[in-house]
Amino acid sequence: MSAAELPLWTAAERESFFAAIARHRRAAWQVSAVAGICIAILAFVVATLTSPLFYAVIGLLLDVINLVIPTPDLLGYVGQKLSYVSDHIETQPASSWLYLAFIAALPGMVAVLIVLLTLRRIVREAEESGAHELALRAPNATVLAEQRLANVVAEMAIAANIKMPKVAIIDTPAVNAAVYGPDDETVTVLVSTGLLDKLDRARMQAVAGHLIGLIANGDVVQGMRVAQTLSLFGFVARLSDGIVDPPAWSRLWKTLREALKPGASSADSQLILELTNPFGNSQGGGNTPNKLTWREWIRMPLYGPVVISGFFGGMVSTFLLEPLLALIWRRRKYLADAIAVQLTRDPQALSDALGDVGNSGGFPAWCSHMLIAGGSRRGGLFSGSAVPMYPAHDKRLKALARMGATVVLSPPRHMALWVQLLLGVLGLVVVSLLSVAIYLLVMVSIALSGLFTLLPTVILHALLR
Repeated sequence: MSAAELPLWTAAERESFFAAIARHRRAAWQVSAVAGICIAILAFVVATLTSPLFYAVIGLLLDVINLVIPTPDLLGYVGQKLSYVSDHIETQPASSWLYLAFIAALPGMVAVLIVLLTLRRIVREAEESGAHELALRAPNATVLAEQRLANVVAEMAIAANIKMPKVAIIDTPAVNAAVYGPDDETVTVLVSTGLLDKLDRARMQAVAGHLIGLIANGDVVQGMRVAQTLSLFGFVARLSDGIVDPPAWSRLWKTLREALKPGASSADSQLILELTNPFGNSQGGGNTPNKLTWREWIRMPLYGPVVISGFFGGMVSTFLLEPLLALIWRRRKYLADAIAVQLTRDPQALSDALGDVGNSGGFPAWCSHMLIAGGSRRGGLFSGSAVPMYPAHDKRLKALARMGATVVLSPPRHMALWVQLLLGVLGLVVVSLLSVAIYLLVMVSIALSGLFTLLPTVILHALLR
């Protein structure tokens, strides 16, 4: 399909960059709202499933202290509330159910908050560590292409009314560029020497406009939040895997211990990449014994609250959260393209620059979601997602064509109607099976928690009180 086969947009029909920005921003926030609701619900479910273990540990600890100093009977209070609700289940108002749900999830929610705050620091340090390993350097004022890069970034920052970001050069033949930084105040524009050698000033200005658009739209901060969210569910999944497979726990603990040390290190990047793909790069442990040993019996109280909920978290992250968040990211890429057109008033330059960049990689996995164009899907923030985090190249060009660019597209690939129907049916089947699996996992987790966590806790509580 060539440019001549595209609709010939007249001046009246052509989409303005203001309309494109509004449309992409609206679409991005619609998907973001759905994803935010799903994340909140799933985090609440994980917190509720893990709470019995926290209640058991805290309650029994208070019982032991009570032998010396009087302490509140936490387990007794929780038991009374549950007993009262079960005896008056038909007359309970909605407020009572909300209060009960809050109490049931409270310890797990506190644990989730602590893990999120810890992961926030590790994510920031992971980017710092990755940047240090790249041997970045400042633009050389005596090299025309590098001085021109600094100039166009400054121009785009002024046009976007944002603070001038730092500019760094990566000596690599890869043709790409990215932004990174823990926040908008310390954000840095990364450009490869391969890109500098290939682009003229107009195309370089368009690339700078896209990168400045990412910064102005808050994608740097949003990327950090996405990494924290995926790492949270990945942490629960990896933790549950470590309980079932002791060698896996040893590997996780070794990496986690290094990542928790102050300062940026390679362990931070390694940990985040492992957590954002909980079912990937998993190395199996030794042979599982046919008979339960005393170690397995000791770990039994962890199976319901941690192991099942961890598998739940990993499955939901891989099959639901990552595709949803990848869809959001694709909309934000369209939005950055539209902002670049607004800043440069030249959709053709960005279209030509995207053609020069293509699907070039060459940048490390930790910044793969902040590139001008997508490279390899190995590693990176959305590596486990079935939905690519970058829009298809031709779709980006079509969006630019609506704003006035002349583009040449690849020949279209037509999918038969029966194939589309089959894929739709398979999608419905997968969603239905996933919903059933989630429900069964929650039920199994509740049953195992009651049998191996709550029942021994009640017995010990009765003996201690």
